[in-house]
Amino acid sequence: MNNQSVWDHHYQRERSRQLYPDENVVRALKKNFTLQTPGAALDLGCGSGRHLPLLTEHFSRVYACDFSHESLKQSRGARVACVQSALPALPFASEIFDFILCWGVLHYLNPAELEPAIAAIRAVLRPSGAVFLTLRADSDTHLQRQLSRGDLAGGHAQLCGKTEAIGLFREFSAVKYGYIARQPVGEEGLVAHHMLYATR
Repeated sequence: MNNQSVWDHHYQRERSRQLYPDENVVRALKKNFTLQTPGAALDLGCGSGRHLPLLTEHFSRVYACDFSHESLKQSRGARVACVQSALPALPFASEIFDFILCWGVLHYLNPAELEPAIAAIRAVLRPSGAVFLTLRADSDTHLQRQLSRGDLAGGHAQLCGKTEAIGLFREFSAVKYGYIARQPVGEEGLVAHHMLYATR
């Protein structure tokens, strides 16, 4: 089963439909953008679309992009343009986005696709535009269990250390770093992510 099939299957499940934005995304947008900025934002790997209402509060044009058809069915809205595509191939013109959200996506790419994907993200950002993203940390123990016998069985993911994560964005003018770790109630595994806010 390839990763696209895994995610299409995942988004057919009711439990995959997250409704509320991550608090870290709320804070980043509030800190860096005013409401109704006359610009464009891209939710790259939009999943169930939980961040799209928040993005439409901040930007006049919002695009949702995912390689899962089932994901995009959940993300459709009157103020959102949906595009089915997968990194590193992005069907957008150069330098059109002021902000890109890539939340919980890059670590699911094949290792050879990671640096081309980051280059593709940089290419569609305007000068001084920013991407806010997560990469799964090598301290995470939860994801490997999901890939072997959970919702994402048959898929793949790559974990990385802090230095490696920051180094992937060496072509950007500035990178701010954060870290998220949590242990779900009643579970043994640790969910851990690097957060990066990278400015072109």
